[in-house]
Amino acid sequence: MQVTNSQRAAFGFALGLILMFAATRVFLVNPYDFENMQRGVRLLLSGVNPWADVTRVYDFYNPPHAVLFLWPMLFLSPQIFLVIGAACLFAFVFYHRAWVALAWFATNTMLWLISAGGIDMFVIGVGLLFLMAGDTMYLSKRGLVFRVIAYGILMVKPQGGMFIVLLYLLTRMDWKGFALSLVFYGVLFIPLYPSWLDVVLYDPPTAQAVATHTILGKYGLSVALLVALGAVIARKWHYWQLGGALACILTPYGMPGVPIFLILTGVTSMKAIPIVVIWSALLAVVTWVTPPAGVDYYGYLAPFMAIYHLSMFGLALTLACVSPDAEGQNLISVSAWLRRMLAGRIF
Repeated sequence: MQVTNSQRAAFGFALGLILMFAATRVFLVNPYDFENMQRGVRLLLSGVNPWADVTRVYDFYNPPHAVLFLWPMLFLSPQIFLVIGAACLFAFVFYHRAWVALAWFATNTMLWLISAGGIDMFVIGVGLLFLMAGDTMYLSKRGLVFRVIAYGILMVKPQGGMFIVLLYLLTRMDWKGFALSLVFYGVLFIPLYPSWLDVVLYDPPTAQAVATHTILGKYGLSVALLVALGAVIARKWHYWQLGGALACILTPYGMPGVPIFLILTGVTSMKAIPIVVIWSALLAVVTWVTPPAGVDYYGYLAPFMAIYHLSMFGLALTLACVSPDAEGQNLISVSAWLRRMLAGRIF
């Protein structure tokens, strides 16, 4: 009896639930960010602007439409979001048979995300599953609904989901889904966006502004554009793989860890699994330190965190770029387009 993609994904989801449930019971989960999001969501549901000067919830940076998806936070714990998010990523790996990406769960990146207690894995994991479901039934009304939901969830963390959504829209030409998303997530919340953008642009997250996790944040625009150009022409990509790479390159401050997972789904050789795990362990020996008493926590850890996350990103991107091209339909192949243009075939 042949195992279907859906059955394999369901097994991966169940396995992820079990493993992550155990991990969140063993390792400490910091609820600080989660509680800030809870306060912001509570104010939004009460009709109060959490980014206004008088009612500001500090360290709450999710966009206004996020309340549509984050309201369960008022009743649940960060552990539940971590467990469900990791389970969704497991399901995604099992569905696509992207086994090398499982190595990501055995790195210190995963421990960092657990300790942060955030919703990064939940947003990307759930969003990708909805987007994948909407893509498989593209021409149906249900598929359209799934895609619109996916766009909204992924954009709850725009620094991680923005490029995934953009590349999907460009490769699938889903303008109907784009238009509906603008109405539901843009027009309906338009009074709140100016104050949210003001906070994001002029008072960014302290931890990520200090401890940069992206090429743009660490090395500037010129280097970031050069690396991005190399990435897009290096191979054929699926939209989520290249989206993860660009999120680690071109955002001012990024989503640590999860984009690396997305890039690793493009690596095919099983020999890469021990390389990823060993590289992470070696980096951890060098960079996971305890700040001395009395010093600024993030100021002291900033260079160490940047070394770890950017080195993990560099390894993942290198492994993906030297791997064979992705297989399937609607692939992003800038190099092939450039070859056609230089050969004069599009003129």
